[in-house]
Amino acid sequence: MLRQCISPNQRDWVSKLPAIEFAINMARSDTTGYSPFFLNNGRMPRVMIWNDARKDEYPGVRAYAQRVKQAIMSAHDSILAARVKQTRDANRKRRPAPFVTGDLVYI
Repeated sequence: MLRQCISPNQRDWVSKLPAIEFAINMARSDTTGYSPFFLNNGRMPRVMIWNDARKDEYPGVRAYAQRVKQAIMSAHDSILAARVKQTRDANRKRRPAPFVTGDLVYI
């Protein structure tokens, strides 16, 4: 997932790690049905962009939050694309079971 989020010169990956970790921890697991954030804290984190602040208030914080929000959205899209690809690849190799209900099998 890191590969999709870094620039072609591969010099900015260190700055994107926290946002990617945040995105992974917010993603719901198919196995558990919960995100790691929810399982560790009992709740999901608040959104980082606020709606009641003026546009000229806290410009540095707003710019940082927008960059992190973009990184999270990009990481989330990468997670979804990878999930679709992995499901398609797994289903491509799947074969029907060679036995039917009532057959005796070893367990």
